[in-house]
Amino acid sequence: MKTIPKRYFAVLLILLSSVFLHPHHQDEDFQIQIPKFSESPKIDGKLENSIWEKGKIIQNFTQYEPLENSHPSEKTIAYMGYDSKFLYIAFRCFDSDPKAIRACLTQRDKVQGDDEVIVYLDTFNDKKRAFVFQANPCGVQSDGVYSETGRRMGFRNIDKNWDTYFLSQAEVTDEGFTVEMAIPFKSLRFPNKETQVWGLQVQRNIRRKNEEIYWHPRSRDVNGFLIQAGKIEIQGPLEKGKNFEVMPVMTASKQDKDKFLPDLGANLKYGITSDLTADLAINPDFSQIEADIPQVDVNQRYALYYPEKRPFFLEGKDIFDTPFDLVYTRTIVDPDWGIKLTGKIGKTSLGFLSAYDAHTSEIYFSLSENNEEEEEEAPTLKGFVNIFRLKQDLFSESYVGLILTDKEVGDSWDSITRDHNRIAGVDGHFKFKNYYTLSFQVLGSQSRVDGTKTKMIPATNFSFSRNSRHWQISASYYTLPENFEASTGFFRRKDIKSFRSRISYAILPQNKWIVDIRPSIEYSRASDFDSILTDEQLELNFFLSGWKGTHIWGGYTTELERYEGIDFYKQSFRVSMGSEPLSWLSGNLSFSFGDGIYYDDLNPYLGYKTSKNLRLTLRPLSNLNIFYNLKNDKFFEAKGDKKVYSINIISQRIQLQISRTLSIRLITDYNDYYKELYNSFLFSYEYRPGTVFYVGMEDNREKDDIGIFQREGRYYFIKFSYWWRI
Repeated sequence: MKTIPKRYFAVLLILLSSVFLHPHHQDEDFQIQIPKFSESPKIDGKLENSIWEKGKIIQNFTQYEPLENSHPSEKTIAYMGYDSKFLYIAFRCFDSDPKAIRACLTQRDKVQGDDEVIVYLDTFNDKKRAFVFQANPCGVQSDGVYSETGRRMGFRNIDKNWDTYFLSQAEVTDEGFTVEMAIPFKSLRFPNKETQVWGLQVQRNIRRKNEEIYWHPRSRDVNGFLIQAGKIEIQGPLEKGKNFEVMPVMTASKQDKDKFLPDLGANLKYGITSDLTADLAINPDFSQIEADIPQVDVNQRYALYYPEKRPFFLEGKDIFDTPFDLVYTRTIVDPDWGIKLTGKIGKTSLGFLSAYDAHTSEIYFSLSENNEEEEEEAPTLKGFVNIFRLKQDLFSESYVGLILTDKEVGDSWDSITRDHNRIAGVDGHFKFKNYYTLSFQVLGSQSRVDGTKTKMIPATNFSFSRNSRHWQISASYYTLPENFEASTGFFRRKDIKSFRSRISYAILPQNKWIVDIRPSIEYSRASDFDSILTDEQLELNFFLSGWKGTHIWGGYTTELERYEGIDFYKQSFRVSMGSEPLSWLSGNLSFSFGDGIYYDDLNPYLGYKTSKNLRLTLRPLSNLNIFYNLKNDKFFEAKGDKKVYSINIISQRIQLQISRTLSIRLITDYNDYYKELYNSFLFSYEYRPGTVFYVGMEDNREKDDIGIFQREGRYYFIKFSYWWRI
């Protein structure tokens, strides 16, 4: 294969133009008024208090999966009411086979594969963002933020890193299960008005039947999720209180035989209004209670991405999202303090983040050929990071935005403005005629290092898509110069002009065995700023979903990749299969094989690689969760030739949930390439988000030449925090 035929590109353009159909017009939203309760119902999950019958009753649910717009197989009734402090929601979920209900006792936000009820509250009714509250039949809570226009954070765009306080209890009965929730208005953000009009969507999942049902009917003929929500009206005033929150944090740690070193910090939150919140973190605790799943870092051309898990940075995170990943907060390594202001006033969302980093990375840009020479030991640098973000709503599902980022670097606070990197940019997201979206971002970056300044260096990003019932079409183009520096962001690659397009068609049997079939074709090409073609790729994919969450995905790729001035032509195959056949078993198996480049600066060559990955989740008991991730990567000089390397990574997570608040967790990770063994033990008491007590131990070992694991270090830690809401 010398190059990818141009006719593939022509076919894509023809299909792109031929499938534009007339847009579908949405039905009017459901709109209901929520009654005010004269007394507060007891949240015990039993649904016995007669006050619930005086609430607004919702029972006209419609099936979306597997058979769209049909009647649910099981009856569901929801009840809604409020008082000045809480929004109350209860569910009576009937089930013809209560013993088959899937329900596990697990940690908060760790519910996977269970039956559940979900409430989406679009408190600004802007069709862009919603607070999400979930509970399973054991009453275990999950919450998060759904973002319509942000980058995907999971299959449903829900970022579950956001945590707040609400009450939930549930009970499995002879008729099914019941759930009761009480959501404090202080846990939400909403317009500073007396009468509230919010978007509302209510969902129930019946896992063993692969069934999703919704209160407001959901259709594939409509591009968007929140645009299909109903509306609720709540007559205020709602009690906001002072909305002042204090969370003192105490941590203590030690290594091996050293003494425990205590450290104190505090997180403060003040609700300036119901829609604007200020956060202050003093000596914040950013210890990683959740360990990253190990990734293969051998023979990788580009940097690996690790998601943010630290609570302070997760508040209002979606506000800072843009088409380019300009706010990658893991670049703030060791902050001494941080300040944040996030919220929405009218149709304007705003975010401001400022943090002082005690151990930051240097600012880099290409000045000359000698710039690659580095000092043997770089000094410890201090960083001062500032990020400002504005988003202005246009119509119900569009916006324009402004972002400014600034990173100042010096040897100390007195010299903190010695070097800097600053970015200014505008972006927008426009939806029109139901099916079409157009997004863009234009940036300019300017840096100063050792007294030398760059000019303003531009970067651009444009994308267009059409999503309808059967056709999904998208095209994007972005440019990123080599000397574009973004010290607060994450970019795998620079010096690139990239075009990407994709066409997918959905075949929808929508029955018990097969829900949808989606063949797709993708084409992309990239060149550097010298107009040299560096990448060209054609990809054919096939996706099928159906019985009990089963999915099968397969793909064939033929591509050109240029590395160190050499054009490499590659072909590869990938297959992935997953299912949830039983309440105690779910898993995913994937493998790939084909041509691969050995990325050596002096002597790169085209070899052959294989990759296998098995993920299993076992629930032998309702409160015991065992997760395994087994990964094997191999590289050969050629197919059937000498093996260059083999990497096996084994990851194990065992979680025993003693009660809703108490749990024990054991992590074991082994990498046979580096001969490293990592063990972690954690005892957790989680009364509610922010009120927690952790005791843990981490042990790192390395296998010596005779096969014995020698201890490299053992680390003990304690954490206690308490969340006061005044």
